[in-house]
Amino acid sequence: MLHRWTQPMFSGRKSAEKRREQIETAEEAVREAMQALNAEDLDAARSALSGAPKTHFADVGWKTGLAGAMIDLKSGRRRSGTSKLIAVCSRLDDTSLSKDDKNYLRLYALYRSSEVTKDRKAPVELRELVEDFRFDHTLVDPDLRSDFPLRKLDPEAAEATPPPPPPMAS
Repeated sequence: MLHRWTQPMFSGRKSAEKRREQIETAEEAVREAMQALNAEDLDAARSALSGAPKTHFADVGWKTGLAGAMIDLKSGRRRSGTSKLIAVCSRLDDTSLSKDDKNYLRLYALYRSSEVTKDRKAPVELRELVEDFRFDHTLVDPDLRSDFPLRKLDPEAAEATPPPPPPMAS
């Protein structure tokens, strides 16, 4: 017979599993949405992101928020997208991301917001979050770099680039 004080222990394990599954589902939805955005398919990006479950901001809520902001920016809703970028970037310190990852994401948001403005300048609120920081690009999580690239890479140009020459033997 189970005592009433042993039940929360079992439910805690189940809720942790459920939370882990929600995080994985949200990450996959963001990955699909960002791939669709890079392919200029807004409808696919919206539908992929709509399948993401609600998660806590510190888990992957920041990632879904960032993807949602990018969808807004690509669909021409500059004001909404920019305000979402500012909201996500201002709360990145609440996450367990490394300092390099946070700074990379802030720079990503700065670049994307400046692309959609008429004068090619990001909003002051976003520039203040990005001022005077450094990060080591090699320490940034590779998944972040693939989902949120700083530059658009043309697949044809990447294939046309010749490989580096072999090292000279001495």
